[in-house]
Amino acid sequence: MLVRGEPCAFAGPLSLTLTQGNVGQPKTLTAANETEDTSEVANLIPQHDAIARREQMKEITKLGLKHMEDKKVSTTLLGHKIVLQDVVANVAGAVEWAEDYIKDAVKDLPYASIVMAGVALILPLLKNPTKAEAANQDGFTYVTSQMRYYAAMETLLLPEDMELDLKADITERLMDLYELIIDFQIRSVIRFYRSRTKNFLRGTIDYDGWEKKLADIKRGDADLFSKFKVAMSGSSLQKLKELAQEAEASRKALNELVDIARNSLRFAEKMDQRMSDADDRACLESLQATDPRLDKERIEQEKGGLLRDSYSWVLNNVDFQRWRDDEQSQLLWIRGDPGKGKTMLLCGIIDELINSTAHTANVSFFFCQATRAHINNATAALRGLIYMLLKQQPSLISYLRESYGDGKGRFEGVNAWWALSKIFRKMMEDLNLKNTYLFIDALDECTTDMDPLLDFIQSSTTNSNVKWIVSSRNLPHIEKGLSKVTQKLPLSLELNENSVSAAVSTYIQFKVDSLAKRNEYGKDTRNVVQRHLSSNANGTFLWVALVCQELADISGWEAEELVMAFPPGLDALYRRMLDQICKSRNAKLCKSILAVVSLVYRPITLDELPSLVDMPSQSSGNFKALVEIVGLCGSFLTLRERTISFIHQSAKDFTLEKASNEIFPSGIQETHHTIFSRSLRVMSRALRRDMYGLVALGFPIDKVKPPDPDPLAAVRYSCIYWVDHLRDCDPKKMANDDLQDGGSIDAFLRQNYLHWLEALSLLKGMSEGIASMLGLEGLLEISSLIDRVRDASRFILYHKWAIENSPLQVYASALVFSPARSITRKQFKKEEPEWIIRKPAMTDNWSACLQTLEGHSGPVKSVAWSHDATRLASASGDKTVKIWDPATGQCVSTLEGHSGWVNSVAWSHDATRLASASGDKTVKIWDPATGQCVSIIEIDQVLDYLQFHESNSDLFRTNLGTFDLRPVVISTALCSASSDPFSSPLAVGYGLSSNGTWITYQGQNLLWLPPEYRPSSLAIHGTVMSIGCSTGRILILTFLDGNPIS
Repeated sequence: MLVRGEPCAFAGPLSLTLTQGNVGQPKTLTAANETEDTSEVANLIPQHDAIARREQMKEITKLGLKHMEDKKVSTTLLGHKIVLQDVVANVAGAVEWAEDYIKDAVKDLPYASIVMAGVALILPLLKNPTKAEAANQDGFTYVTSQMRYYAAMETLLLPEDMELDLKADITERLMDLYELIIDFQIRSVIRFYRSRTKNFLRGTIDYDGWEKKLADIKRGDADLFSKFKVAMSGSSLQKLKELAQEAEASRKALNELVDIARNSLRFAEKMDQRMSDADDRACLESLQATDPRLDKERIEQEKGGLLRDSYSWVLNNVDFQRWRDDEQSQLLWIRGDPGKGKTMLLCGIIDELINSTAHTANVSFFFCQATRAHINNATAALRGLIYMLLKQQPSLISYLRESYGDGKGRFEGVNAWWALSKIFRKMMEDLNLKNTYLFIDALDECTTDMDPLLDFIQSSTTNSNVKWIVSSRNLPHIEKGLSKVTQKLPLSLELNENSVSAAVSTYIQFKVDSLAKRNEYGKDTRNVVQRHLSSNANGTFLWVALVCQELADISGWEAEELVMAFPPGLDALYRRMLDQICKSRNAKLCKSILAVVSLVYRPITLDELPSLVDMPSQSSGNFKALVEIVGLCGSFLTLRERTISFIHQSAKDFTLEKASNEIFPSGIQETHHTIFSRSLRVMSRALRRDMYGLVALGFPIDKVKPPDPDPLAAVRYSCIYWVDHLRDCDPKKMANDDLQDGGSIDAFLRQNYLHWLEALSLLKGMSEGIASMLGLEGLLEISSLIDRVRDASRFILYHKWAIENSPLQVYASALVFSPARSITRKQFKKEEPEWIIRKPAMTDNWSACLQTLEGHSGPVKSVAWSHDATRLASASGDKTVKIWDPATGQCVSTLEGHSGWVNSVAWSHDATRLASASGDKTVKIWDPATGQCVSIIEIDQVLDYLQFHESNSDLFRTNLGTFDLRPVVISTALCSASSDPFSSPLAVGYGLSSNGTWITYQGQNLLWLPPEYRPSSLAIHGTVMSIGCSTGRILILTFLDGNPIS
């Protein structure tokens, strides 16, 4: 409770003092240390002016809100956005809003503006129920609805003709009630905003006793009315009773609004609960390539922590404020040279927005890093942004579910970008989308599909409730890519040199304080270090960070001399760091490590490093030794969770562009060849049959768990990328001997080819393996080796599905069902299953079939190539259409929705539409990028075939004539996935799985059957199995008696 003449119970900038004026005059409000803020609050208000008294209350609330760091806290009620400060500052405007949105019982009340001000204040409390208990919410509702009643009490209780003594007594009690009311309202506002006003709430606040405070107010109200109703005229008493009734009506209306807010909250909670649904969770997990929130934490930690004083300058920047406040300013482009603090600037802005919006808006962000393969491309950026949006507004997941299809493949592969961009656009167009802020840091480090990403950002700036912030270096390519954004605001760090330099000075102060404490600097040493850093930083955070990292373990007596040796500028600093390495006794080792880390296609781990670099013999497998060796490379490299990467993209650029003579003395191509050669050697030593001890030939890949330690840990990188380094080493010059018969590649394929395929399956890299073999085939000229490579390519293409889904089938089905004269089969004949005594008779050579695409559970009725031959569509009796990537054999999408067999499928000429005709007498038109059915045509008869018109994609020909798509009504109805039609497999002796794809033993998958060898009829007699195929071929297999896997 506020104490007359003394500061109120909470200390700090908003501490209020009530001073006693003359009898009959109101008490005056002042705020400690806030003379400027309180100058607008009238000190003297006539006691009979009820409206002025109400305005006094409004000014008190406004005074508290004025200290909030964010000036635009908003909430939404009944679909209408309420900006809190706007409502409190201009309550009259709320009446206009009420006339459109609030029930008649409220809009007709003369004090509706005060009621709405209360709504605006209390809704944020309801949306954050952990911030205030129910008693406080109820109390605030009560006090708000009583406002006009309180404002009228002075006029009614203090008439002009009242005796002075009685008037003084009543005035005293009325002021006591005012004290309680003011105290309660201000505490309520402060309590909610304490997390965003640290400076505002440095004092101690007593938050307890809300129920007692409310009870005191009600008791004071009742006592005042009871004690002095005898002194009031009959008309005044009646008027006060009428005001009390109006206040009660107001309170009921307000409570109804509160109920609406509570219901909205419950709805949001239900949407949150949807994320626990298994299908939604699986969909979200399939989308997630990274969690940008964890990336942000990692980046902040790697850079030494986020300092508010190092980014707060931007909050007062004119361009930033215009972007934040102007509805027409949709894009802020923060641009600057390397090391200027762009990333940390975005981290700070993100934090400020999250705090200031109180989770009433979406804040979605993504950090590109060229040195990390999973976050250096446009597709990853969209996956990250969508993931963040769904975590904040789960209702949007319906757009993702529409395109989820048959799983994760939808969000990967060459079509992923187009599918995700369409999903994202639909989310942005959702009518219920909250205000959304999107961030992409380091656009210049997007190494794949930067142009489509720039186009996407540019096209999405037309959404009024979506704002973008992107950052990059000063690159003309990016400037051109964003040039069409009419409401673009460029924020150049070079043009804000003074602000950036001041922020760097703050950062220097922090770093020097840390160094001084860590290394026990004296005052003089501390001053020398700080002066040199301040004089040479040139507004570059990264330069300061690198120098301080070099000084981290230097004692105070050395620091003064050493710090003077660091030159200004990043390149000069990098040059000095490299010179130090070149002078060390481990120069050769360090330069080899820097060379390899500069050229690898993804960051390598400590386990992989010895596979690619000639390391000391005692270091392999010695974690501590490996960490020390990486540390010898100075501040060029950083290590996090066993993964090695450059401290900054500019450091990698320096080694490749300005230090190539030192890092690559024999040329970059020589290093590529070294990585290739070492990869072959380490794989030849490490790979073997059944690396993970699966034993069962049919062990499914989705149940495989890597053992600890992982025998593939050291060769993971080599298994995926060895051919890529061969390609980039100028193979005709550097690897001519390797490409010959009897060379290193020939030896590897002869000894370890099947082991490598098993490893690719375990690493889930079969598609990369196919690309590697096709690439290797393209590097070879006519020789005996090319025949082996071609056979190996056919082997992996033909048996991809079996090996990919059950790694050990590379030693079973893949060998048994390869041609008799297959070079690979003959080479690894000893690996064939010994438990099959009589194997099926195979043709001598590979057939014209290059690859079998496995996935349909029914007969394939139709296939169609896209016009550019990059996609293949298939229609099946299983009621689905599948879209395939023919290069890798991967199914990129499954289109479900037909209720009958799909008889025909056709692509439009531009490949933007796919049509399917079904026995359910419908034609469905699909968007192949998203997998969504965009229209349905109902036909009286079953179509046998259809084909798009060559020049008009709105027309398609069928066996019943030509159809026009233009009048078709759009339908977004999607069918659910069909259930599994197969029953449990036979569980006694040798048998066949219920879907006819596996030979089993005791119910365990043993030998995968290629499609052309699957039975239309089957006979088993003991250990002899006869399979009749639809092609007319009959296979006879004889097995050893007993358990083949024992």
